[in-house]
Amino acid sequence: MEALLFMSAPFVACLTLIGIHGYFGIHVLKRGIIFIDIAMAQIAALGVTFAFIFHIDHESPWTYPVSLAFVSLAAWFFSSLKCKQPRICMEAIIGISYAVAATAAVLIIDKAAGSHEHTKEMLIGSILWVQWPEIIKSVLVYSLIGGFHVLFRHKFIPLSEDYEAAIKSGMKTRVWDFLFYLSLGIVVMHSVRIGGILIVFAFLIIPSSISALFSTKWLPRIIIGWLTGTVVSLLGLILSWHKDVPSGPAVVLFLGIFLVLAIFARRIIKQKVTQGAS
Repeated sequence: MEALLFMSAPFVACLTLIGIHGYFGIHVLKRGIIFIDIAMAQIAALGVTFAFIFHIDHESPWTYPVSLAFVSLAAWFFSSLKCKQPRICMEAIIGISYAVAATAAVLIIDKAAGSHEHTKEMLIGSILWVQWPEIIKSVLVYSLIGGFHVLFRHKFIPLSEDYEAAIKSGMKTRVWDFLFYLSLGIVVMHSVRIGGILIVFAFLIIPSSISALFSTKWLPRIIIGWLTGTVVSLLGLILSWHKDVPSGPAVVLFLGIFLVLAIFARRIIKQKVTQGAS
């Protein structure tokens, strides 16, 4: 009972993260922008770090609009480059953006008190100590963004499925691309505060990668991702409780194990189908 009470908030937090990231992960894989959430997380963190210059603590509510401004600028940057079809691939540009934002943040906080602890918390998070008000706030934000994407799914899904066809159809691709990056950036801003960069990246990429092994349709892939994330979160938190290890890395570890198992399961299923056909 003690474990259930203590782990209830972290478990619900994991469910909220997998709920929104399981959806966005499919977009990210289809667009081939694997490291976009890490880049967005680091750019948002750069906004928080930038606020240090003006003596604004990273726990202050004033850091939110600063981070949002940085994320909005990044969304405009990525969407404008996509439309102009640069010679450098988007993944390279995203990686460069992450490196520049990380370097700038390090330079700013190098002399700040507690900078190393803040950097560690940013990376692995502290989902074990997440509070219910933070979860409720994130659920409201995720619900609004999720509802927005459901309402305009006929815009967002074609952009990820076939960008060139979306252009030919007359869609205002730059506007909708900007809204996609902005909404993803806002989600990442909230998610990193709960779980840290590692678990956010893992929830975005691994469940959607597992679902891609078994389906090509959006709804089945979302459901597979949600189920995978739920089971993995439960196992990771149980391991964290019994072995006294950080909960975020424990969840990421089980996600990696599940991905390996899914790859082998896919091979076995494929072999049986081939043998049955022959």
